[in-house]
Amino acid sequence: MKHPQYWLLLKIAKSPKAFTFGAGLLIAALLALASATSIWWLDEARTSEKHENAIQTMQAVLAESADLLQHLATHGNLDCGHISLVHLNTHLLQSRFLREIGILDADDRLVCSSAVGRLPHPVKGNYPASTSLSGIKILVDVPLQMANKKVNATILQQGGFNAVVSPHITEDVYSSADAVWLRGATSLELLRPISAKADTLMHMRERAARASGTATHRQGLGYELITSAPDIDLVLQTQRRAGAIIQDNELLLAALLMGSVVIAALAAGTLAPYVTRLGAVQHRVRFLCREEHLVLLYQPIFDLASGKPIGCEVLMRLKEENTIWMPDQLIPTLLAAGLTKPLDYAVTRKAMRELSSLLPVQPEPFHVALNYFPASIDYEKLSTQFASQETVRKDIQICIEITEHSLSSELAREVKAFKEQGFLIAIDDFGTGYSNLKSVTNLSPNVLKIDKSLVFELEEATIRSNLIPEIVSIARAVDAMIVAEGIEKLEQVQLLADLGVQFGQGYALARPMKIKPFLAFLREKTSQAQACT
Repeated sequence: MKHPQYWLLLKIAKSPKAFTFGAGLLIAALLALASATSIWWLDEARTSEKHENAIQTMQAVLAESADLLQHLATHGNLDCGHISLVHLNTHLLQSRFLREIGILDADDRLVCSSAVGRLPHPVKGNYPASTSLSGIKILVDVPLQMANKKVNATILQQGGFNAVVSPHITEDVYSSADAVWLRGATSLELLRPISAKADTLMHMRERAARASGTATHRQGLGYELITSAPDIDLVLQTQRRAGAIIQDNELLLAALLMGSVVIAALAAGTLAPYVTRLGAVQHRVRFLCREEHLVLLYQPIFDLASGKPIGCEVLMRLKEENTIWMPDQLIPTLLAAGLTKPLDYAVTRKAMRELSSLLPVQPEPFHVALNYFPASIDYEKLSTQFASQETVRKDIQICIEITEHSLSSELAREVKAFKEQGFLIAIDDFGTGYSNLKSVTNLSPNVLKIDKSLVFELEEATIRSNLIPEIVSIARAVDAMIVAEGIEKLEQVQLLADLGVQFGQGYALARPMKIKPFLAFLREKTSQAQACT
């Protein structure tokens, strides 16, 4: 399974435009979600404010009404006479919320009021009444004639008197919520009927009865807000569906969504160059240094005199789905990221595992050349990569290749430790640097590998190719074997042999192969050799 971060980086590399577009869509979606959340929060805040204002208004209305009704009840001698009516109107003028005061007889019939005086006949209104916990009887939507207008008023009754609340005040309260409940002695009573099914109304009543203070319940994409106060017997309940919220805030929501799209488009444009850079291989190379991405190729090394394979050089490619990365493409990135050591060690483990398990037992030591960056030549750490293999083959001779450019005194100390443990040391790409006999003698390598650029110009006898005899002389002086790289023409084999070069590799002899074709190639060469003998 791919690492999630690598999977994402690979997707970005494949489709940077699609990723940028997707990022823009995601930003737009998040902004749209934030916009919708803001609208929902704003709508809830407005509903809560309506409830709070209505509660505060009714607290003031009930407080004023209760004080007045209690005062009138204790007065004792009020009747429908002129003085009593003047007294009622005096209180009415001092009131903020009341528009009429009436006197009731023992049967709760209205006998006179501050507005019309004594009635010809006592009036008994047959209207539904609810009684609060505090004992005030409330009649809702009572039809009255006030200021030459027919209105539906709310009347409060207590102690033989009633008070008519200003219809404007009560309408504001009733319109502030879907349901206005009054706490009675046994249950909540709905002050004004609402259009709802019986079971819906029952559940609303249950939730309102359980609520304390302000409570919000999520209902799908909408919400229900219930508001009450400890010193008032009213409970307000409002349900807001998503459709209603959108409809009431459509202009603001449209503006926010349009702004979200514009911001997302600008963000996507800003992200585009960063996404392109993020898709570069340097951001994925640390994942490519794992064994599952390694493609190992084995290029045979031949004895030029007999044509017999005596070993191989392990070459590495990095596979990323259908893409093959050559080492030269990634070396700068690997060096910059400090990943040369993990890569070299992964190559070592995989190569030794494949060869140890699949290579037939060899009658003579089979040389396996492995290339290493200078930082990887650490005896304590690198030797464990060989020792960790399940099977240590005595017929496999490991040759550690280092480039001529990497020679240093620190490297020489590590090389010495490897040589003491029986490893071969080869200087790769020899002839391209500034090594002399003294520096090579100090390192005392087992193998000098002639750089392919010298072999390429061999037939033309150029100045560069004329260095080969000098390299042969240096190799003989330090008792090192010589391997020529980059043999691309069969004619070069004899020329090299004539110059004293013992071994060689190149496309003219055999191309690099994966492990199974490589083993088949060795079997074929072995069969040919046996047939000749």
